[in-house]
Amino acid sequence: MDSIVRERNILDARIGVVNVRNLRRVDIVFVALSLALAGAGLLVLYSASVGSSSEAPYYLKQFVWFCIGLVVAAAIVCIDYRFLVAMAPAFYVLSVGSLLLVMLFGAEAKGAERWLPIGPFKFQPSEMSKLALVFMLTWYLSAFQDRIRKLPMFLLAFVIAGIPLALILKQPSLSTAMVLIPIVFVMLFVAGCRWWHMVAIVLLGFCVIPFGWMHMEDYQKSRVTTFLDPTSDPKGKGWQPIQTKITVGSGGLTGKGFLQGTQTHLKFLPEHHTDFIFSLLAEEMGFAGAAGVLALFLLFLLRGLMLARDCPEMSGALLSIGALTILGFHAFINIAITIGLMPVTGLPLPFLSYGGSFYLTTMMCVGVLLSVQVRGKYLG
Repeated sequence: MDSIVRERNILDARIGVVNVRNLRRVDIVFVALSLALAGAGLLVLYSASVGSSSEAPYYLKQFVWFCIGLVVAAAIVCIDYRFLVAMAPAFYVLSVGSLLLVMLFGAEAKGAERWLPIGPFKFQPSEMSKLALVFMLTWYLSAFQDRIRKLPMFLLAFVIAGIPLALILKQPSLSTAMVLIPIVFVMLFVAGCRWWHMVAIVLLGFCVIPFGWMHMEDYQKSRVTTFLDPTSDPKGKGWQPIQTKITVGSGGLTGKGFLQGTQTHLKFLPEHHTDFIFSLLAEEMGFAGAAGVLALFLLFLLRGLMLARDCPEMSGALLSIGALTILGFHAFINIAITIGLMPVTGLPLPFLSYGGSFYLTTMMCVGVLLSVQVRGKYLG
């Protein structure tokens, strides 16, 4: 055992906490899939920029965020992910602190305080809280390991997630808070918790739904009731659910053609460059184009799962699964909303939806997955 530890220490010293050569060892398939999705996003945002009143086209601003995200992802790849996990409590405290600052100094947007002004830029701390939670849970679950099967240790994971969740709900941002819930469940499952603990929490969640409904904002309740019957207010709350179905359906098999979308360019569908970017894609590229992007997302997630599976350390597997849960949940919910399977929420589509804070989170998740992958080559 001592010889194994000595060899591991020698290996760690040779690799170092920061190693630029990691960039040459990244998984080419995963990188190619990430770049393909990023390219698809810039393409549809080019179309969304047509007729926009924005000072700079959406696709140019998104390209700037892509470049920034690429640099950040490369930096993460060069860092030993175990060092980042060791720093998780600091990241978590910083994340919670930024959420508290939003409550004090946050800029209001669409009825919710979600933005923190930093000079000429606006930062959305709730987006970074997702990845901060993944790191914190990785640190916690790796430290306690089998003790997570005990009920107090199991429940403490929900307390860790509950603090940022409560602060995000206070903004209020129900859609962003929703993302934290599957992160906890998936990471606990991977960590090996008892299944009946999970079932008990789910049943408890169903019991508190009526209480949660009573404390929801009016606009949140209206999204649910409008989803059940969009025709009850077709020119008001039901406008987006109705128009997104029309937009998607109007694309047919092959679409209307690039830059030829009428529902989006004529402003029948609001927010077609952010939450409903998939609708624009389906209208102009049709079922074939939409299915192609869906296939890219599926391959991206499957390749990410393979990278997580191949990691010989639990902390690396947990970190990878947490990052994938963020991206997978966003993609699933956004597309389900677009085709009318779920009520409208404000969850963007990874790589495609316009927005700097979430795009940066997306690229950081990619960097985390590749950091785990390159380190796993040494440890496997």
